[in-house]
Amino acid sequence: MTQLPFELVWHWLLAYGVALGRPLAMISLNPVFTRAQIGGLLRGAIATALAVPMVPRLAAALPPDLQAVPLLLLTVKEAAVGAAIGLLLGVPFWALDVAGDVLDAQRGATQGRLNDPAGFEDVSITGTLLVVTGIALFVLTGGLEMLASLLYGSWEIWPPLAALPALAAQTPVLLLGVLDRITRQGLLLAVPPVLAMLLADVSLMVIAKLAPSLRVDDLALAVRNAVFIAFMPLYAVFLLIYIRQDQAVLPRLLDLVRTALPTPAP
Repeated sequence: MTQLPFELVWHWLLAYGVALGRPLAMISLNPVFTRAQIGGLLRGAIATALAVPMVPRLAAALPPDLQAVPLLLLTVKEAAVGAAIGLLLGVPFWALDVAGDVLDAQRGATQGRLNDPAGFEDVSITGTLLVVTGIALFVLTGGLEMLASLLYGSWEIWPPLAALPALAAQTPVLLLGVLDRITRQGLLLAVPPVLAMLLADVSLMVIAKLAPSLRVDDLALAVRNAVFIAFMPLYAVFLLIYIRQDQAVLPRLLDLVRTALPTPAP
């Protein structure tokens, strides 16, 4: 039986490690994988499946005498590009989390918090519900296929052995714009249920004027929560439209990352 030379096996393992950096960083920051309680082993398996098509190309282009420091910088560069893509892909889900925080504050349910499976912080109950619903809709409407397409498209724009992407002058502005979009979308998503609960408060105020003997203050939180529960099935339709609109924007995310992390000319 013919044995493969150790140098050849080691060369292919190095190519695999470099190819793994980008999808693994993207998956580690994407709420589709972090909030769905997908463990590290399964994330590694998914990242490996995404990286395998690039391994032969990398193995053919990777210099055989690559030293440790350039290899480390190359892996860090791949992880940085993957993290940028994962950050942009996570914006719609973090906006849902912000909307859940606003809704819980409006209905007086801020005391109930859940542990974030990603281990960053505790999260709101409604935010978790909206994010998990958004993840389910994202997967059902073909979001994972689009995610893989964006990853392979990024390899076409920034080949693994290309130079380290330089930070453009507008990179800080674009990063702040991502945070601004998360907050703005979160508030907009929270508007319909908040308006319904405000209408319920106005109705209670009218009842208090017509029947001063009734203690409507004690019913305020219960009425808000009842309106919230009754409104959520209708809100799911609005959420589906939101996910589809964000999916339509996903193909343009690479242009945004290309602007933030331009590849220097050779």
